[in-house]
Amino acid sequence: MIRCSLQAISRIPSVVDYTFYDESGLKLLETKGDVIQTGIASAFRELPIIPYTLSLIDADGNERFSLKKKTLVTQTAPAFTLDCPQGSVDFLEDKERFSLPNTSFYYKGVRYDLTGFVRARTFYIECGDDVLATFRGKLIPGGKEYAMEISSDALPLAVYLGAAIVLDVYFHSY
Repeated sequence: MIRCSLQAISRIPSVVDYTFYDESGLKLLETKGDVIQTGIASAFRELPIIPYTLSLIDADGNERFSLKKKTLVTQTAPAFTLDCPQGSVDFLEDKERFSLPNTSFYYKGVRYDLTGFVRARTFYIECGDDVLATFRGKLIPGGKEYAMEISSDALPLAVYLGAAIVLDVYFHSY
């Protein structure tokens, strides 16, 4: 089992900085880009017509994965695409599910669902009846923090981390 956390800290005007920490509090990854570039992208993150890319880098400055928000979201077009060394994963808004979150993705032909309880700030990655990861959010000064428990190695670590950011983009204000 892997335990880590994601901090999503809001800054003015509408910028969110993402940082992942290990269990002991050591910084693992953070958003890449200068304040202006990141600020412009994040300021428009909730507008469906503005695309942007978040790159997550390690302490050595190496990009570990990127997450691209798409402009046109349809039944078959992805809302986000995650690019990592193990491949690409498209996060889709599942228009047939009437619960929130309503997001799914496929990895190596297998469907995974992001499920949970928005008001309780608790979310899961599920494959069928199996829970692969749990994300528990709480409010902290300036933003939110998600405690993450990853209990399966069915997916690359970047996919679990990217899913946490997707959940925050959708539900940061809750």
